[in-house]
Amino acid sequence: MPLAVICLPILLVLAIGLLGSTRRIGFWGAVVLSLLLTPIGGLLAALLSGQRQVRKRPRAN
Repeated sequence: MPLAVICLPILLVLAIGLLGSTRRIGFWGAVVLSLLLTPIGGLLAALLSGQRQVRKRPRAN
């Protein structure tokens, strides 16, 4: 039981960080906000930050 109490929040923060890595906030921004605002606040911040803009690479001919 105590191991689950310790591991679950850590796993949640890392999962939110992975979600944030595809968003404008980035991985570390999502992790820091999850630690400061609780995982629910970090999740909301990551979701509200919007998708990261994809840069198109020029084709090599």
